Amino acid sequence: MNLLPKSHTEFASETYWDSFFKKRGKLAFEWYGEYPQLCGLLHKYVRTSDQLLVVGCGNSSLSADLYDVGFHQNTSIDISDVVIHQMIEKYSRRRPGMKYQKMDMLEMAFKDGEFTVVLDKGTLDALMTDASEETVQKIEKMFGEIKRVLRLGGRYICISLLQEHILEKLLSWFTNEGWIVRIHRCTDAEEESDEGQSSVIFPVFMVVCTKFKKLPGTQSVLELCLSEDGLPVRLESPDAVIKSIQSLQHYAFLRSKLTSKHLEEVTVDLCDPQNEFPRYSLFVVDRRKASSLKFAIFIVPQGRESEWLFGTPSGRQHLAQNANANRLVVVHLSRNHSYSNLEDVKAELSSKVMELAPPQLDPKLQIPFLSVGEDVGCREVCYRGCSIHSGEFSVEDVSADGELYRRLIFLNNPSVIQSEAKLRQITQKKKKGKKLYKTVIDTSFLSCQHHAFMVAGLGFLDHDVTEQETRLLVIGLGGGGLVSYIHNNFPKVSIDSVELDPAVVSVATEWFGLKADNRLFVEVADGIDVINRKAEEGKHYDAVLLDVDSKDTSEGLNCPPASFVTPDILQKISTIVAPAGLAMFNLVCRNESFKKNVLSVLNSVFKSVYSKKIPDEVNEVVYGFLSRDIKIRDNTVKQKLFKLMKTLKKEKTEEDLIDVTKLMNEINIV
Repeated sequence: MNLLPKSHTEFASETYWDSFFKKRGKLAFEWYGEYPQLCGLLHKYVRTSDQLLVVGCGNSSLSADLYDVGFHQNTSIDISDVVIHQMIEKYSRRRPGMKYQKMDMLEMAFKDGEFTVVLDKGTLDALMTDASEETVQKIEKMFGEIKRVLRLGGRYICISLLQEHILEKLLSWFTNEGWIVRIHRCTDAEEESDEGQSSVIFPVFMVVCTKFKKLPGTQSVLELCLSEDGLPVRLESPDAVIKSIQSLQHYAFLRSKLTSKHLEEVTVDLCDPQNEFPRYSLFVVDRRKASSLKFAIFIVPQGRESEWLFGTPSGRQHLAQNANANRLVVVHLSRNHSYSNLEDVKAELSSKVMELAPPQLDPKLQIPFLSVGEDVGCREVCYRGCSIHSGEFSVEDVSADGELYRRLIFLNNPSVIQSEAKLRQITQKKKKGKKLYKTVIDTSFLSCQHHAFMVAGLGFLDHDVTEQETRLLVIGLGGGGLVSYIHNNFPKVSIDSVELDPAVVSVATEWFGLKADNRLFVEVADGIDVINRKAEEGKHYDAVLLDVDSKDTSEGLNCPPASFVTPDILQKISTIVAPAGLAMFNLVCRNESFKKNVLSVLNSVFKSVYSKKIPDEVNEVVYGFLSRDIKIRDNTVKQKLFKLMKTLKKEKTEEDLIDVTKLMNEINIV
């Protein structure tokens, strides 16, 4: 399979071409290759019997080289009288029948249909320097003349760097005329440094436009050939062609950035041109510290790309450190594709990832492919749906570290696991002497660390929640992991849960084992409206838990939404909390200034505010109390916390339990 890098939105064509022309200067248009680099492709479309016209020949030897291998019906034109005289003296006197003529290609003196091939090496690029009206009129005149002098079935062969405005004009004009358009990449014409390593490479393309009569109602034929020995791939629209070409240009731009140690993470998607979804996502991670392993590839098993180690820049830096690699390419496999085995994935990736190797790497060096386990992992998509609030989502069963997990992923942010539950198998019944197993949600498992510290926060109440009736209001349901855990492990606790998204409630019920009853009530509503209503009704809860994500993260506040931490709403939350109760917030904020403002408002509303930062995550749990007299580290609180922690670690030995004293010391006053 030919893999094509996908164009990224941050790739700006103006920046791309400015950097190219700045580097190449006056030599820019010599960078298209000569006959030895182009002959492999040219011979597919030019026959020795063809009547060949080379437009804008300049001082290139291409026309003479073609003559020398048998293309004797060969005419070259250029607007420069000086260059034509030079070429006649240099080449045509020793080559009978070879013609060089001074002529403006916008007004050619040839007869209609005189040629079977028109060859253009860099001339279109030289003429179409911009997309102004004046320039476009010249180009349309040029194309019109090419159409006139070509016979039906003739080919216009254009060798170009295909800036966006040039490609758009080529595609629109020739498809409008009913011509077949095929684009090749001229890999042999692309530049290499003296060391054999890629320098600043910009792809060179050969566009072959074949003249046909325009027939009403027929669809344009657009084809793309990614490698010189590969088969053409038919694309549906000019937009698809443009995206594919820009992808190759973007990839070249990335490779130029990676020719030296590049300490910012670089990302590129590899695509099958016939599939709209990327097949692989590559993350190139460089480390400051030198190591013996210069370059390695790490293939993340399917379904595990959302985990911190593989799904975040800091996690991938940690992974590169663990692998002791100077440069590590971390590979994600797409949920929209299938993969047979790890060896096939390695074979498919090998040529592309080697293009991302550090400069001066020994080409004979064997590059290690690393992974977790010996296969590509298991990901079973159980259900896909669409939410009016969060867009498309996927419920997936994933194997990790010998366990099976069910995950809810919002596809607009696929690197984040929205909800997770552990699955376990139970014996259902025996049939003909064989045991039948059923997969169920493991209600003893709590996946998120911040959820564990919210459960631990119940130990700060003035009573023991394992022995006394307790009422909670939980804003934000997700897959229901937190409320299901509390509901299943603390029979004295009653929960009112609020979720804005009905699709999420449906997923939690059907796929994550959420079961509402007389102790667990789920309301589909806006959390702000519920807080306002509860405050007006004078309702009280022992604890209010906010675990709501924000759809607008422009200010760096991911959780909760900014509307939940205004003075007015926080004041109303404080009126809902019982006098000896507390409010808990899952706070995720990457903007330190904004975070300080949030904590300042919390301190203005609550008399005591404490915070617990979650290791290796951006989450922190903030506890707000209505009383100043909170002995957060006294022995009674420690004993209650210890009981709560035992529920969180019930399958572990006592030595494995969280050290409660340490936990207390890690919860700091804000």
